[in-house]
Formats: sequence, C-alpha cells, structure tokens
Amino acid sequence: MRDLVDPRSQKESQVLLAAALAVTRDQLRDHEDRILLPRDIYASYAKEHLSEFILQPPKVQVVQTLLIITLHEWGSRDFHRAWIYCGIAIRIMQALHSARVAPYPLDIPSPAPNDPLTLAVESRTYWACFIMDCTVNAGTYNPRMLPRTEMRKLRVGRPLSAVEFAFGPAAPPAAAEPSVSGPLDITQSFEIMVGGFDVWAQVMAFVFNDGRRAEGMCRAENCPWVEGTVWAELRRSLEEWRAGQHRRLLYPENSAAVHISLGYGESFTYLNLLYYVSTLMLHREYFPLLPEQDQIPRGPVDPCLQAEAPAGWWDESARELFGAAEKIARLLHETAECGGLLMTPFVGFCAFTACCMNLYVSFFPRMNLGRSPDAAKLMNWTLDYLKEFQSVWKLGSGWIKTIQNTSLLYERAAANRSRYRGKSRSDFNHLHQSLHEFRNVDRSDQHLQEINSAETPTEPLPTPTDPPTTSTTAGGEQPPADASALLGQMLAEVSSGTDEQVVWPNWWSMLEDVDMTGSFGGVMNA
Repeated sequence: MRDLVDPRSQKESQVLLAAALAVTRDQLRDHEDRILLPRDIYASYAKEHLSEFILQPPKVQVVQTLLIITLHEWGSRDFHRAWIYCGIAIRIMQALHSARVAPYPLDIPSPAPNDPLTLAVESRTYWACFIMDCTVNAGTYNPRMLPRTEMRKLRVGRPLSAVEFAFGPAAPPAAAEPSVSGPLDITQSFEIMVGGFDVWAQVMAFVFNDGRRAEGMCRAENCPWVEGTVWAELRRSLEEWRAGQHRRLLYPENSAAVHISLGYGESFTYLNLLYYVSTLMLHREYFPLLPEQDQIPRGPVDPCLQAEAPAGWWDESARELFGAAEKIARLLHETAECGGLLMTPFVGFCAFTACCMNLYVSFFPRMNLGRSPDAAKLMNWTLDYLKEFQSVWKLGSGWIKTIQNTSLLYERAAANRSRYRGKSRSDFNHLHQSLHEFRNVDRSDQHLQEINSAETPTEPLPTPTDPPTTSTTAGGEQPPADASALLGQMLAEVSSGTDEQVVWPNWWSMLEDVDMTGSFGGVMNA
C-alpha cells in the first residue's frame, strides 16, 4: 500500500508492524527470533499508540492494527480487551466507509485517494472486521455488531479475488453479494471465508442459547430431521455454503500439501475447518455427554425428544459427527507435516473440539458403531498441536485442562459405569459449557466438583493421569490401551512443554495486501 511509505502515514505503518510482530514473535525460528524484542514490547508499543490514533480521522492502517491486537488479546486470554478493540475497529471502519459513500460531506475529511485498489483494500478490511466480529462474539451471549444483513445495507463491496487484486478489478466491487456465477475457487477464498464464518457464528449462537434444550426444541415439530427447524436451517445454510465452492477446495478429496505448494494452504485449511467444526457442533448438540457402556447412536435423554427419528438417522448423524472430528485432526496433521501449521485462536478451537470428540469415541467406540478405529491416534495428533499452541498462546492452557478433566470423567465411567448410572449432561453443566467455549474460561475446580459429586465411589478412583483399571467397551472388549496411556503421558507433557512453533504464520491473510516495505526502520524509536 502506498500509505505505508507515505511520510504522512509512517507512524501508523510502524504501529501496524509492531502489532504484527506481537502475534508472530513467539512463532519464529531460532535464527529469526534472536534479532527481535520480546512480544510484549511490540504489543505495548502498538497499544500505546493506538490510544492516540483512535480519535483521529479514520485510517485503514489503524483498523488493521486494531484487528491484529484483537487477536493478540484473545490469544492472551484478555477477552474483554479483545472485544473492545474489535468494537473500536468496526466503528472506525464504519466512519471511513461513511465518509466514502455519503452524498454530502460529513464531519471528517473524505478519504483519499479514490482509486480501485484503495477501495479494494478498504472493502477487504471491512470484511476482516466482519470475520473478527464473528469470532470474538462466538459464545459470549453478545450480539454481533456487523451481522451479514447490515453489511448488505451498507453496500460494502465484496472482497476481490487474489487475481483481481493482483491485476486490478474490471470495476470497483459495488455489491456485497458475489457477482460471479458458478463455484468459487481458491483465488476467491477470502470471499468464501466470509460466508463460512457467518454460518459458524450462527451455529455457535444456536448452541450457546441452549440449543436442543431451549424451550420447545424437544417437541416433534422442532426435531432436527424436520424441514424448516432451526437445526435443519443451519445445516442447510452450511451445505449451501459448501456447495458453492469449487471441488478442488474440498478436503479430503484434495490434499493440503498441493494447496500449500501453490501458496494457498492457509486458505484451504480455514475453509475446511469451518465446514467440519460447524458440522461437528451441530451434530454433537444431540449426542449424550456421557453415554451408557452399550449405547449405540440415538437421541438425547435430558430431555428426550418427543418423536422418533427416521430409520438410520442417528447412525448417519454419528458418522458425520465423528467423521468431522477425524478430518479436522488429519487436516491439521497434514498441514503440520508440510510446514504450514496455523497458530490462531480459531484453529486452536477446532483442534480442541476434534480432540474432545476423538477422546469420546476412544472410550465409547459403539457410539460410532466401531467406525473410528484410529481415534486414539487422531487424539494424539490434536494434542500435539495443542502442545505447540499452548507454548504460543495462554488460551491453550484452558483447553488442555478441559480435555484432562473430560478424560478423568470418561476413565472413571469406562472403569465402572455404575458410578454414573442415570447421570446426564445436566449433572455436568460446567464441563459441558467448557467443551463448547471458544473464549475458554478456566472452570477446572467446578469440573472436578461435578465429576466427584455425580458418582458413588465403589473402589479407588483413577486420577486424570492414572490408566483405567477394569474398563471395558460397549462390546465387552478392552478399551484402546493407548487412550488412557496417551492422556497420562501426553497431558503431563503438554502441561510442561514449551517447544516453540517454527512456522511463520499467515493468519492475517485477510490483510495480505499490506506491504511492509520500508516500515522496519526506527520502529521502536518513534
């Protein structure tokens, strides 16, 4: 961007660079790491100057910096600050957009220049605000500031494709809806991501507003297999979004390695994670938190649905649920092997969610009719990822504790299910809440209190790192030996591990048009 080398914007450019270093500093290789200051210095520098910029005439670099700092604060578990920074970014972007489109002058100077490239950068940044708004409000019970309907009203131009951005658009992007026909390809991945985060945010809102336990949701007319219900409409929106993508974007039909070799590995990963984590969360809502030993897929018991599902519906739901968990784990493992591992809160949440479901089916294999033979290995892979994630972001420690406490519950139940006979999701409300949380509040004490209070001990209880003693699976066979052994070994290792992630992330490709040329000089001397 021209503004980054413009003396009038040099200060904003330096602050933008400092924010970028604050989120990437701890993910660099050793030889790159040695020439940089600690990440907190970059973050403090950026936040100090942002307090000066936010009340000045709006600039797109300030919005971009605020979005990056939002990510930093979220990963650092300062959720309130992240929410506030995101809100400020949106307000500044709204002011910038209003000054651009208002038919009469406003109280701020009109932004300049007005060329197609500048408009494209502003449009992409506005949609970056939309995506960040989807994430920071996911599961917080707060309304989104930028729902999709509002973006349509504001007539924010659609994000340009990579090709359009490189060679210039034929015309300024004037419509918020796609202007192309046919499936969108990888060069239009940012536009696809916008739709995916919108659907995922709606799924999260459904789950956090009591989901199937909301008033009236158990009635026959509101069951998930009935057309027009909340669940069915969310599923339809998700599948329509998926159907609008080119076949080469679909995993596992296409490998991450190919897309990484072309420079689109991050986009490919995000698109598929969005689809599979949304699928997982929709189906998980109707599965029991703690199944019986001999239970096969069927509906919830707390409370029961007031209608019988069509034949085979629960079996297919289980296939999609645990299949999604498997694909998330395999995709993250494949990207890691190719050197394209992503370290962002959303990707961490996907790994955590997949790990929990692979843990579940490791102890209760009949809940997927024995179709998850690699569950323990897949759980191992996602724990490997979370170990790396925890070394970069504090956010990971809460997810690790939740996995550890969930493992404790499943180990005890597998050892002797009679201890928890008749217990259901309502007996583990805090643990259930933590299994769904993107912002992840540490509720370990409440988890352990629920687990201990819900049972009637009949023999010494295993601890989170003890292997189960007499556990058997629903089919009478011994559970996967590596499930409990893995957790004992891996969770202890994860708790103390501090290995550095060695990949420079491209998490902020939503701002990939920013050119840092000339910005390093004097970054900390201004």
